[in-house]
Amino acid sequence: MQILRHRRRPMIVVPKRIAVFMLILFIMGCAPASLRQGRSYLAKEKYPQALEALTKALNEDPDNPEIHRELGITYYKTKQYEQALEELKTAKQGLEKDDRVIFYTGLTYEKLKLYDEAIEEYGNYTKLGRFSRVRGKIQQRLQWLAQRQASKWAQERMEIEKEIDPASIPDNSVGVTYFKPIGVSEELEPLHKGLTDLLIVDLSMVDELTVVERIKLNQIYDELGFSSTDLVEQDTAPRMGKLLGASSLVTGAFTGFGDDQWRVDPTLGLVKLGRFEALDSVEGQIERFIQIEKQLVMDVLEGLGIELTQEQRDEIMENIPTESLKAFLAYSRGLDYSDRGMYSEALQEFEAAVSLDPKFNRAKEHQAGARFMSQPTETTDELEMAWDSAFSSEALKTEFLATTVQSVSRGDVDPTSGSDLELTEEETEVQLDVLIQW
Repeated sequence: MQILRHRRRPMIVVPKRIAVFMLILFIMGCAPASLRQGRSYLAKEKYPQALEALTKALNEDPDNPEIHRELGITYYKTKQYEQALEELKTAKQGLEKDDRVIFYTGLTYEKLKLYDEAIEEYGNYTKLGRFSRVRGKIQQRLQWLAQRQASKWAQERMEIEKEIDPASIPDNSVGVTYFKPIGVSEELEPLHKGLTDLLIVDLSMVDELTVVERIKLNQIYDELGFSSTDLVEQDTAPRMGKLLGASSLVTGAFTGFGDDQWRVDPTLGLVKLGRFEALDSVEGQIERFIQIEKQLVMDVLEGLGIELTQEQRDEIMENIPTESLKAFLAYSRGLDYSDRGMYSEALQEFEAAVSLDPKFNRAKEHQAGARFMSQPTETTDELEMAWDSAFSSEALKTEFLATTVQSVSRGDVDPTSGSDLELTEEETEVQLDVLIQW
């Protein structure tokens, strides 16, 4: 008589931490099958099948933001950008801080040539995104997009120039053009870039004013074939004001006296009235460039009829980026190189400015921008590849950790209790399959 023996299935001893990990996988495996299937197809780049599965999932659970997210990404992958944007915007209502939603929404806006919106979304990613390598690439993309958008804006302004009615320009809009250097040394000439930059920053602190960004000023200069050292005069001011969308223009010149003295002669162009008003000249030692600039700001605001509160005045006067003339000259040279697309040279100057004054934060910001722009700008496809690489290697680990924390906080899992669990090979395979499907 043959005795039949039942062979016990081999057991796999799973450490407690892995058991919790597996439990998380099991919990996640409870998501709708059509959603898991859609994710799996999306990961395998089987987009038609992914769309079918995710559409089915959406019909079963139309309010699930994760389904809208996966569907939006799938539409993006299949170049259906309008549908992708619609799904991603819906997903964002429930996943406001989800970096996948933010990242692909930025890409989609860019594909649709909605650059302002793309810039906003990419900016959100730099604040929330978990992958530092991708963040760096997006910061570079932001710099490139800002240049591209400003160029597009300037070209559009030129195309509609005849249609622009000066009366439609808001009265509180101000443009600050470059001050013409007269009789100054080659070393001091770059001050015309730095001075304008400081004026724009300080005037922008006044809520009652809308100040044209310097990047847009550069593009209009380029479209008009102007050099940054050209003086905007009474005959060119109306056109410059129309194109910039500024009802007032701050312009003028500065003159050097010897090696350590200068005088700034500002003029306020009133575009709608078609006239210039000379403001009081300000002069002094070049080393006191900050005090000169602050006096210019106050004179301009008085000319514009703006009455500051004491709080506003204090805020402007206390905004002192640097008091080092050498650092400010290096910064001004950096701006000039950057405006000419010479980013490697600009980077060297911004680094010099920071070295001379480590507290010069504005120089640090431009230093980071020049560093990004000195590197080859990646396409959206290359950016997406960098994301996919980072996501595939890190995203699951991050999601599982977050889920563990949530489960423990709810009391669903006690990581300190119980012994190691035993799982059969079959049970382990099931859990791993859940991981793949998820």
